[in-house]
Amino acid sequence: MKVVILAGGSGTRLWPLSRSSKPKQVMSIIGTKTLLQQTYKRLRLGFDAQDILVVTGKSHAQDVMHQLPQLPKENIFIEPVRRDSAGAIGLVASCIYARNPKEILISVHSDSWIDDDKKFIDLLYSSESIIKKYPDHTIMFGISPIYPETGYGYIQVHPAPKKLRSNKKNDKSQSAWCGVNTKIVQRKFFPVYSVKQFIEKPSLARARKFAADKKYFWNPGWFVWRVDNLMSLYKKYLPKNFSILTKISSAPRKKLQSAINKEFPKLKSESIDYGIHEKTKKIFVVPACIRWTDIGHFRNVAEMSDKDKDGNTVHGKSVLLESRNNFLMSSSGKLITAVGINNLAMIETDDVILLIDKDHAQDVKKIVEQINKKGMKKYL
Repeated sequence: MKVVILAGGSGTRLWPLSRSSKPKQVMSIIGTKTLLQQTYKRLRLGFDAQDILVVTGKSHAQDVMHQLPQLPKENIFIEPVRRDSAGAIGLVASCIYARNPKEILISVHSDSWIDDDKKFIDLLYSSESIIKKYPDHTIMFGISPIYPETGYGYIQVHPAPKKLRSNKKNDKSQSAWCGVNTKIVQRKFFPVYSVKQFIEKPSLARARKFAADKKYFWNPGWFVWRVDNLMSLYKKYLPKNFSILTKISSAPRKKLQSAINKEFPKLKSESIDYGIHEKTKKIFVVPACIRWTDIGHFRNVAEMSDKDKDGNTVHGKSVLLESRNNFLMSSSGKLITAVGINNLAMIETDDVILLIDKDHAQDVKKIVEQINKKGMKKYL
């Protein structure tokens, strides 16, 4: 099996820490290692370095190489422009397909926090036997919601085909552990569901409903395919992209980057979810019985950070009075003081101060859009 780390995002919801020149995945947001380094270290528990691949943008490639010196340089795929997840995954898949059409490919993101690395690796390997038995299927993983997050995609599941269901009566092994009571496809270690529908970034009212219903899971964006099946999905649902990717993968290895630079910008920018997953019916979902969050905005960062007795996370010197559940960060060393402040995120850098209610953490992206429209790109 091969695993590809998607590391080309811009991380706009973590602005002003995350900038276009230095996005969140190559920064130490939580802990001393960068998010990319943490992801790589996690994967090394189950994969050799030669089986780990990274896709990133040209402006971040040097950071990636510097932070992952153990990774062979030929395992780093450099995008000349961003073409979303379907472009990034397709690039890697097409190149693997040219060498080994029956290879199994796993895709993960570079910006996840996970509470149990070993269980995560076991989870990824649980998909191998399913793909070998059902090579024409896509495997996804689902996280049981712990609160009504409106910034995530949700997967609604239902029982898989009868031929895959357990013959054992009252089999409760993993379903009870995951807190799931609906019928499942029972395997040795993990249950498996079929997909009923995808729901992207629902309203708060719908998110509350989904969080209370055991048939809904967060979509963390971890996918598994056999690459010949994946390429057939590109051919069927994104035929123009398939044609371009085929041109890239047919280039000699020494000329591969030149082919990428020439052909990759011609791809349609499309997410793998919209471009392929919402169109194909052959998808299984494995519940991931681990704690996970996408380090996508400051509420996530606050939740994963150490807190004082009043629920505050403070990076820097501070004096706080009657203030609770805040996330306060000063990168310049200034003293942080507050009185009667609750649920606030304050991030201070050399050139920017961001103030935002943590419940609106998703909206930092809108601030970045407005700054861009006003031509204030030096702050981005």
